[in-house]
Amino acid sequence: MRKKWWTLIAVSLFLAGCSSSTASEDSEERTIKIGVTGGPPEQITEIVKEEAAKEGIDLEVVKFNDYITPNRALSSGELELNMFQTKQFLENYIEDRKDALAIVGTTYNSTYGIYSEKYESLDEIPDGATLGVINDPVNVGRSLLLYEEVELLQVEQTGGLPKMKDIKENPKKFKFTEIEGPLMLRTLGSIDAGVVASTHAIDQGINPLEEAIYLETGMEFPMVVAAKEEDKDDPDYKRITELYHSDAVKEFIEERYENVIVVTDDPFQLDE
Repeated sequence: MRKKWWTLIAVSLFLAGCSSSTASEDSEERTIKIGVTGGPPEQITEIVKEEAAKEGIDLEVVKFNDYITPNRALSSGELELNMFQTKQFLENYIEDRKDALAIVGTTYNSTYGIYSEKYESLDEIPDGATLGVINDPVNVGRSLLLYEEVELLQVEQTGGLPKMKDIKENPKKFKFTEIEGPLMLRTLGSIDAGVVASTHAIDQGINPLEEAIYLETGMEFPMVVAAKEEDKDDPDYKRITELYHSDAVKEFIEERYENVIVVTDDPFQLDE
């Protein structure tokens, strides 16, 4: 009888050990790599990383210096997520490259502005001036819409983002030159004015509220967290997206980027 009791005790201890081992394995942190570009995407994601760690998620932030490689790295499996592009930019990339990426959710909206080294107001820009337009398909459209917002030109209503050929009224005979977004500020000396993303301005030490001669109002180009199509509903990926709306992130943005960056209302409300 005593032998049976010792056997039962031994089995119980063994099962308890297995249970403890399983619980330990289940509680291990999950490491998720997320690709970002410099400036606000990187800085804000570092706050998200701190918040994710409190919930057992190890978020590894990988910085890129261009706007093509982060999507390629996501597609190839080098990353699980990225957060560096607008909803419209990703949608254009997917359509153009036929890549199986998807939006997990939105994070924040960031303004664009018109900048000039030669003029202090829009009224000073002369007839025939050369205006800079950001050169990727999405930002060509956004640049033109911004120039239209300040009544420097008018574009055709096409149901989508306008292209250069959609300029229908250019009464001051402006000339346009397409320039890479991150290079626009450095090019201002050779043009009359140009469109600059506030994230690029901040990354280069420029305060948009002080330096832009105009900041856009009301345009919805939300930044997004992206994943592979097959992984977009992963609970941890959704939780990371939610953390871009955490109190810690909102406080950081209000302190550092007030009136320049605004957190979206609902990360999973993806309006067409």
